[in-house]
Amino acid sequence: MIRRYPWFEILLVVVLMVISLYAALSDAQNLSWRWFTRDDAYYYFKVAQNISEGHGSTFDGINRSNGYHPLWMLICIPIFALARFDVILPLRVLLLVMSTFSAATAILFYRLLGKVFHPIIGALAALYWVFNYDILVRVYQAGLETGLAVFCVTLLVYKLYEFEMTWRGGIVTNKQLGVLGFIALLTVLSRLDLIFLAGLVGIWIIFRTSPIRCFLPLDVTAILVSVLLAFLIRLSLREYYDFNDAAIIMIGVSLLIKIPLAYLLGLYHPTILANIPKLAGRLLIFLLTGSALTAIAMLVLASVRHFLGFPRITLLYDLILTAIFFGLMRFGVLCLRTSTSASQSATPAKYFQNNWKQWLKEGMAYYGVVGAGLTLYMLSNKFYFGTSSPVSGQIKRWWGSLPGKVYGGSTWDSLSFFGINYQGDSNTWHPLSTFLRSLVEKLYNSSLIDKSPYFTIIGIFVALYYLILFINKQKAKSSIAQLGIIPLFASAWWQVLYYHALGYSAYKEWYWIAQLVAIILVVSMMLGMLFRLVQKNRFVQSTAWALVLLFGVYLLPPFWLAIRGNMTYNEWKPTDPNNDIAAFLEANTEPGSIIGLTGGGNAGYFIHDRTVINMDGLINSHEYFQLLQDEKANELLADEGMNYILANPLILRQSPYRGQFAAYMELTGKNYGGKDLMHYHTP
Repeated sequence: MIRRYPWFEILLVVVLMVISLYAALSDAQNLSWRWFTRDDAYYYFKVAQNISEGHGSTFDGINRSNGYHPLWMLICIPIFALARFDVILPLRVLLLVMSTFSAATAILFYRLLGKVFHPIIGALAALYWVFNYDILVRVYQAGLETGLAVFCVTLLVYKLYEFEMTWRGGIVTNKQLGVLGFIALLTVLSRLDLIFLAGLVGIWIIFRTSPIRCFLPLDVTAILVSVLLAFLIRLSLREYYDFNDAAIIMIGVSLLIKIPLAYLLGLYHPTILANIPKLAGRLLIFLLTGSALTAIAMLVLASVRHFLGFPRITLLYDLILTAIFFGLMRFGVLCLRTSTSASQSATPAKYFQNNWKQWLKEGMAYYGVVGAGLTLYMLSNKFYFGTSSPVSGQIKRWWGSLPGKVYGGSTWDSLSFFGINYQGDSNTWHPLSTFLRSLVEKLYNSSLIDKSPYFTIIGIFVALYYLILFINKQKAKSSIAQLGIIPLFASAWWQVLYYHALGYSAYKEWYWIAQLVAIILVVSMMLGMLFRLVQKNRFVQSTAWALVLLFGVYLLPPFWLAIRGNMTYNEWKPTDPNNDIAAFLEANTEPGSIIGLTGGGNAGYFIHDRTVINMDGLINSHEYFQLLQDEKANELLADEGMNYILANPLILRQSPYRGQFAAYMELTGKNYGGKDLMHYHTP
């Protein structure tokens, strides 16, 4: 029997790893100056080095810190144990590790889409993922947890596909649910804000035999968006943050009232969903009753919680928006119906009575693993660091509540708030949003000062995607289920709105993991649905494979040239520094000095015979964060023996520092890159 080798996968991995090896073995300075340039990445690197050398989870060797995502730190520890021999060697190894994650993710895309549609579609997605330079820069080159998180999300989606293909034909075991729960737990530990995906995946698999699995994730998302949009129709973003507590409470009240009400009125019941008059009637009752109960609860809570000034008109806007979202979802699905018979005959109450024990049992099997893992993580953090969650997230939440924008502040742009911006760190749906933006600029000859063309193009894309589903409605529905698009899409919105609704600051473009995977799957699904029209023709298949080859040829040369241009050989002198700030500090401070920087990740990693303390708090202790809030961090740094600060004095006078270090600082007359080097001592 002739064994068939996965030649596409082998070739993909070989080409990528050869290019990566070329980059990894290039001049040492390339790794720090042109590849791993993000200061945040070096927070991981230095802490991992300290852990490997027995100093504990600390960036500076003095303060304990948990300002990182745990799974990526776990992977970094053995890699940066090599830093005791050479600080560049771990970076070379890490580059290859990141490339391995890239190849593994691409293979998962290839296999998943190849099984759902055709290997040609999988090959296109895999080639794009591996050889698109923008993906490399955004996901892997930073050296952060992003590459691991994307792999975990893609692996979870792939395992959901396997679960989808097996549960209809047999009994689902606790072991299967436990395995899914474990992968979901790893996904969360790779990036903690992926908890929303893990939560919605549980709904997706536990309610697999009911329309609840499809509608509940979308309904909770619709309620979230509806409430926030209602507030922003009435208020500006600046005004919203004065009332965001009321908005968050209203979201919770709406979920507690409207979701059970929707269930009891049959809005998750196949018989109701398949009957237009009944659906319209039940939907009307749901809207009026749910909104009335929500309004009563909010008015009572407004009196109790003393946010009496919150705008009541938002209750009306929320009613209108909820009607739009719930109506579009249910009637949109109704149009895609492929069967006129409804399999579920029991009433909602009876259906709950018949199934609640199974739901509880399976929920414990899945959520038990996720919950136990997260509980252990949080308790260990509380015991060792004095706080149950990463201090970096707490600090960025605090920054968002402060006046001014030293660290970005909370978003003041409505497009960013809802995650549909097309540029900068708020470009959550890149690369699709970037493509739509360029399309608008070409069609309308506009620089997008007016946002209406952008919304028009988004509307056209959504309508086109919906129409493509009608090519084969049964295949469209099965593909959406097999690719896990609903929990992935819903969790992506929850993640974005979690940051912006709470006023989070200093969010970055590499946060948007679920969105990136969702875009790859959605666009691939569109191509897969179109390809099904012609895939039975052998000539078309041969032509399509030729186009795949051309696509690879189109992507590979610029990818290779960009890497070769940056990762050079024999360009740098052996005496050239790996980091400019570290070199400056070594030249202007004494060995053994303790130096404070408002960032300091890369300097802290590369500096010799000195210690760098992070002053913004992202990779400092929870105690330091508390003292920074109380404007007493100056005393702690003095007690720790800090000798110098390298910073912009203007920034230190503003929030979040508010001048608390001023009395301890004395200018040395030396500066670098707009930052002054100052002595630090007790006044």
